[in-house]
Amino acid sequence: MQSQNGASAANTMMSHNLSSHKTRGSSQRVLQALNAFHRVLITAHTRPDGDAIGSCVAMARLLQANGWNPTVALSPIGMGPPKFILEHADAIAPSNVKARDYDCALVLDCGGLDRLPEGPLRDAVARLPIINIDHHATSHKPFGMARWVVPDASSTGELIYRFAKRQKWTIDLPTAEALWVALVTDTGRFAYSCTQVSTLKAAAELLSYGIDSSAINDRLYLYTSEGATLLKRKAYDSLTTWMRGRVAYICLTARDFRRAGVPKSEIEDVIDIPRSIPTAQISLFFYETKDKRGLTRLSIRTRGDNAAFSAASIASHFGGGGHLRAAGCDIPLPPKNAIETVKAYITTLFEDED
Repeated sequence: MQSQNGASAANTMMSHNLSSHKTRGSSQRVLQALNAFHRVLITAHTRPDGDAIGSCVAMARLLQANGWNPTVALSPIGMGPPKFILEHADAIAPSNVKARDYDCALVLDCGGLDRLPEGPLRDAVARLPIINIDHHATSHKPFGMARWVVPDASSTGELIYRFAKRQKWTIDLPTAEALWVALVTDTGRFAYSCTQVSTLKAAAELLSYGIDSSAINDRLYLYTSEGATLLKRKAYDSLTTWMRGRVAYICLTARDFRRAGVPKSEIEDVIDIPRSIPTAQISLFFYETKDKRGLTRLSIRTRGDNAAFSAASIASHFGGGGHLRAAGCDIPLPPKNAIETVKAYITTLFEDED
């Protein structure tokens, strides 16, 4: 049973957040750390996706059922359809939380503290002992007094599922649904290369809890607003290739989003447009959002065995990160200039081949 005196534990362990050792930790170490606390602030990376939201909601439900007092706080920016299909997702707190209300921060699906939402939420996490569970391969710097980082895992949701099974915790239907959303979205409906035997085993077991996978699929991938449909048409119109079809990209501006009246989170699968070009080894989605004009966000997908074309390595070059085949970064330039900058760099990756 975890200690109720989390505040004193926080003072004792605060300095461990700055540890620089490179171990990826273990689930057992995470459990030991959690047992020292009671009030747990759970959060994830900015612009949370299905894996981030699903993992946070599932972990909160699991902790609450086993004696902790958890709170989920996520950035509202970019939060899309996954939020609205998860039971009890309305319990997600605003991001203007205060450190004094919690004993520790459990950071999920986040490769670095700089990937947390800017503002009060990031400030609160920085003042607390941090526990980290993640599957990103490009963690900029190991962080937290305890961590469990498994780059080979398909999703953080799969890790949360493994964690619950190892502790023999009961998984109810809403928790199973949250984990299902995490698995489905981060594996591209089990189509991406990150899908493994363990992923499908976890999915099969989650289905046994009575999940209506068809209904969830419709909410995630079928139903769409008129604005989202128009925005996808605009993305198709922007489709461009270079390097003899080995690179394909699309681009949407803040003006496009404003006219459509929908956020980027409603078109998460739009990256499949450049990926549909069979010769494309590198697929890119440049987009400018209404909240930060003049800054271009870039989603990257790669295929093939050439390490130089790793999505993670391309993103890292521009200060971002992610996975081997799926990554992203922010470029402090308007879309037109960002495209030229990225194009110049990617051209160098092909020089040795040509």
